[in-house]
Amino acid sequence: MTYQIDQSGKIESTSKLTVVAVANGVIRSIVIKGVEKRRLITAMKNLDYPKTNYVYKIFAALIFMIIRKMGKDEIIYIDREYPGHESVIKDILIWLFAKDGHQLPRIHFSLIGKDSPAHHLAISVFRNETKPDVIITAKEVLRLFYAPKKRGRRS
Repeated sequence: MTYQIDQSGKIESTSKLTVVAVANGVIRSIVIKGVEKRRLITAMKNLDYPKTNYVYKIFAALIFMIIRKMGKDEIIYIDREYPGHESVIKDILIWLFAKDGHQLPRIHFSLIGKDSPAHHLAISVFRNETKPDVIITAKEVLRLFYAPKKRGRRS
């Protein structure tokens, strides 16, 4: 199955929320509010180097949280929100999937367009016309990057 992902509200716009929506068969949205983005960005700037990659890490984390259960046979088309940085975003997604022990779906970046159901859902949630499926906190995103890797059971 093929899915499209679109974002409404940039990560770096910390006075507004950011919505990431996935659509095609499954329609879901995930939101992080401005106050949570500010907390998250402050923490990531203190913990990470280079300090400018926090935008791509947060974007990749939101995508990961919404598609983590999809299998390797799924194809994901992500809207080109950050042209020139797709390889960084994909590397972060690969790392998150490996750390979590899930198989990576096939990921591509392309222009999604305004007719996409993912775009309609993202903008609808952004405008507060539709409720999001999940609201994410800074703590949840930080846990993705800085919590120890999951380990198998001991015998």
